[in-house]
Amino acid sequence: MSEHSHLSVEKTRLLLLGVFGFAIGWVSGSIWMGLAITFFFYSCWLIYQARQVDVWLQKGARRNNAPDTDGVIGNIEKLIFRRKQSDKDRKARMKKIVGWYNRSASALPDATVVTNNNFEIVWANDAAQTHLGIRGTRDAGQRIDNLIRDLEFQRYVKDDDPEEAEIEIKSPVNNRVTLIVRRVAYAEDLYLFSARDVSQRVLLRETRAAFVANASHELKTPLTVVNGYLELLGDDKSLPQGAQDKIAIAEKNAKRMSDIVTDLLTLSKLENQQLDESKLTPVAVADILQTVVDELTVSALGENHQYDIDVDHKLTLQGSESEIKSICYNLNYNAVQHTPPGTKIRIVWRSTTDGGAQLVVNDDGPGIPPQHLTHITERFYRVDNEQSRESGGTGLGLSIVKHIVNRHQGQLEITSEPGQGTQFTIRFPAEKIQQKPGDGAIVASALQ
Repeated sequence: MSEHSHLSVEKTRLLLLGVFGFAIGWVSGSIWMGLAITFFFYSCWLIYQARQVDVWLQKGARRNNAPDTDGVIGNIEKLIFRRKQSDKDRKARMKKIVGWYNRSASALPDATVVTNNNFEIVWANDAAQTHLGIRGTRDAGQRIDNLIRDLEFQRYVKDDDPEEAEIEIKSPVNNRVTLIVRRVAYAEDLYLFSARDVSQRVLLRETRAAFVANASHELKTPLTVVNGYLELLGDDKSLPQGAQDKIAIAEKNAKRMSDIVTDLLTLSKLENQQLDESKLTPVAVADILQTVVDELTVSALGENHQYDIDVDHKLTLQGSESEIKSICYNLNYNAVQHTPPGTKIRIVWRSTTDGGAQLVVNDDGPGIPPQHLTHITERFYRVDNEQSRESGGTGLGLSIVKHIVNRHQGQLEITSEPGQGTQFTIRFPAEKIQQKPGDGAIVASALQ
């Protein structure tokens, strides 16, 4: 029976009770007394039905022991049962979904651990035991950083806003396994830790690095011998002009190959050796920049360029002098290499408002198309292959710059527009910058 039908029945019942009470009152001589007695007994009957529904609810509101009610109370009973059945179906669906999720998460090959905001373990899948030694049932309530004692991982857990999106650690179960661990906050007070086995990727990376280092090392000696003999042949003026031209071409390519081998060895060293903090010294970046410009000015490649230098000679950078020299040389050589003669190159070394410092190398050359900007620091990546090879570049200079900048906790930013030139900006943090005693004058010079 619908809600409207229940309401109609209840109205009819009240009307009949009113007529019945009026009749009793008419016979007894007191109409109000007759109505009061009639509706009193009706109220008692409603209370009795409501009490039956209350007892039914307390016993679980099962359908097989539902009280026999009708009218408004009966309608309420049916609505309660319908809502309970709906909740039961919803809970069953949720339980099924949660079951699917738990089975799916447990089957994931990546170790997955859920913790609360105190990093106490709430749940873990099967792979967590394999990779991290964590069992969800046994270790529930334990802090995850008490079970994984890796110092890098503990720092990552305790850092409210870690700089790294993910970290690389050795598995606490098997130190031959390398894991990439990522922490993600979700819901209001939960964290999800996932750990992926990247041992094969690390092995391939190390194998590649070892191959590059070994191959470069083995090539260096024979190339040195070849270069030496080619120089001797090039100095022999008794040879025919055609032979001298071919020797000059061979000498140019052998030198380029030697430069590539040297840069590969440099990259291998940067990738596989940590920066020795104990050997860092205050580096006079302004003096290095001036030396680089002087060398480029007298070289065949850079003699026709203009240089605008704006540097602070009292500003020093705590770092590796040889690596900082490599940054300064590669950035300026890159600017000269990829711009036509007569191009102006602006070089800036000065402090920033946050106490750090920045190195800027800017040119007004042809610029770099946007699709190349994110790739130009990759090894051997070239925007213009023919021009780069013609000018003698190795394709490794900017990759070396990026590695050195990262080792010195700096940030490299590259901005460029076709036809508007290119700007390389390196920002170093305040803790890496020192001020030498002196008047602090900014030295600016322009050379051509």
